[in-house]
This record gives sequence, structure tokens and C-alpha cells, in this order.
Amino acid sequence: MHLSAVRSALSGATVVCAMLLTALPATASAAPASTAQAGAAQAGVDRGVLLTKADQPPVSESYGDPWINPYFEPGVTGPTCWEYGRATGASAGVSARFSTPTWFHSYNDVWVFPSADAAAAFERQWRADLATCVDRNPPAETGSAVFDVTSAGEADGVEVLRVTAAVNPYSTLTHHFWVAVVRQGRAVYAVQLLDYRHGDPQLMPFDATVAKIKAKLAAYYP
Repeated sequence: MHLSAVRSALSGATVVCAMLLTALPATASAAPASTAQAGAAQAGVDRGVLLTKADQPPVSESYGDPWINPYFEPGVTGPTCWEYGRATGASAGVSARFSTPTWFHSYNDVWVFPSADAAAAFERQWRADLATCVDRNPPAETGSAVFDVTSAGEADGVEVLRVTAAVNPYSTLTHHFWVAVVRQGRAVYAVQLLDYRHGDPQLMPFDATVAKIKAKLAAYYP
């Protein structure tokens, strides 16, 4: 996310990075919303729709309790590779982060739209942004670089993407986002698992997490 996205150290050590989850990095110059504006957008979402830490993709460490992002801007922020600042069409949203002690941060983002058609348009635009993500985010002195966006498999019928990225100018120290976006009715739920393990890790098991998301959206936004 935009202002919230100060993200933890590479390799669990001393290199602290500022990571902008959407757009990787966010290249737009639009001013971030105030806490009050962001809070108003989040007030329209029942936080019960969020998964618990037990529902996150299983990893080798234990997740802590969620941190709710007070700066989340559902109106201009989308999943990984969204061009930050472009209107999403969402009327409300909420974002939570579940972190482990060392390697992983699981970002859970929810957007609520006025209609199912608006939610579908949001997903189509995000998928179009994926095709230009690498070109829009080259290695540089600042921001973040994206080297690859690839389909890693499916989980309960939902595509899981692997986005390989790095924080500039440390472009040789790559990390990955595992991204699953579930659209159901007029809501969209994204789990974006930031994996700081360097190298070529294998796909995380997302099946149980995606099934939980579908159940949550069916209950809260039928």
C-alpha cells in the first residue's frame, strides 16, 4: 500500500526497505489520503470479512495478530502491479497485514463495489496492468524493480501469481509476492504474500486460504 508500506528487512537482518505494494512501486504523484479519509472508506466494510491468522497461507513460521492499515486507500489502490492513483471504482475497503518474525508478510485487502459489474471491471483493469508491470518498474536508483510476473498455479480454481521484485538500488536481492485475487459478487479479496526468501521458492499452498475467502465473501457480500 501507499503510506503504510514500510516493509521489513531483507534476510531478517539490517537492510530496511520502503516497499509500495501496489504498482511496485507506485509511480503516481497523487497525494495520499488522510487517515480520516481512509478511515471513512474502511468504515463501510465489516472487518469480520477478513481472514484470521490461522487462515493465511501456511508458511514455516507463525503469523502474528493482524495490523489494520489506517492509510489504505481503496479508491486508488489495487492489488500488486495496479497503477497507483488510478480510480478503482470501489466504494469501500479494508486492509490487514499478518507478519511472521522473519520471512513473510501476508497482506489481506478487500474492496467493495457498488455492483458486481464494477468489481469485474476492476479485476479486468488489474489484469491489464499485470502485462505492463515489468516495463513500468525497471531497476533504478529508487523505488522498486519488477523482474517477472508469472502464473504459479491454481488454488481452488483461482490463479496464483508469483511476482519477482527487488528494492532499488539493491536489484540483485530479489523477493517474491504470491498473489491470489478472488472476485465474488460485488467484492474482491486479495491475499498478497510477501516472501523475503531469496532464490527460487516453490508455490505456497493457497487452496485452504482461497476456500476461506470464498466462504467469507459469500457470507458478507452475497
